[in-house]
Amino acid sequence: MTEVKPRIFFLNFKSQYNCNMHFLRYQEYYESPSPKFRGKSFRILDFMKWYAKHQSKYDCFSYTLDWAGFNIPASVIKDVVYLGIKDHNKYDSAMIQVYHNGLTKYRDGNFYIIGAVGKAGPAMKHETAHGFFYTEPLYKKEMTKLVKDLKPSFRKSMYKTFKDIGYTPKVFIDECQAYLATGINGSFKVKLKNEAKPFIKVFNKYLDA
Repeated sequence: MTEVKPRIFFLNFKSQYNCNMHFLRYQEYYESPSPKFRGKSFRILDFMKWYAKHQSKYDCFSYTLDWAGFNIPASVIKDVVYLGIKDHNKYDSAMIQVYHNGLTKYRDGNFYIIGAVGKAGPAMKHETAHGFFYTEPLYKKEMTKLVKDLKPSFRKSMYKTFKDIGYTPKVFIDECQAYLATGINGSFKVKLKNEAKPFIKVFNKYLDA
């Protein structure tokens, strides 16, 4: 656990499996596309069954293969604990400790937690963009304007892809800025011309600050 930018803590994992299992309960509480889990207390086995049926391309629980990085406000951990964890496991114990570690520096609890495998990979940059969107009001304002200024057909295509991947609409603007600022993968059916340039410029300005 390292503070990569003010109020942004990065959890660097050695394996994708461990990364994803640590974040699963908290990321899905925060932004699951299903109202069965978003903002709710749930059992991991119930989520696994739902994910295999409704989200996986392989008709199995592929969550530990499908996602490369994670990002949550620290308050999500507190909220999940407050609601109650019916099937507490070692990953919950670790995430609760992460929250308390952050509190030792930021007593107001206003900090952000991102996670990925490897500190130099593209996933880490992508999650840092989410961290800026949450912790830096001016960054959020600049990026939101850039997203809204995109050509409507381009933005619509991006949003459709987000929905297909499994994102909830509440994070579409955030995901749009993060992907455009740090790189689009093969899942997107859009062709970039100059759309990404202003996003990259804003992101690098905050990254180098």
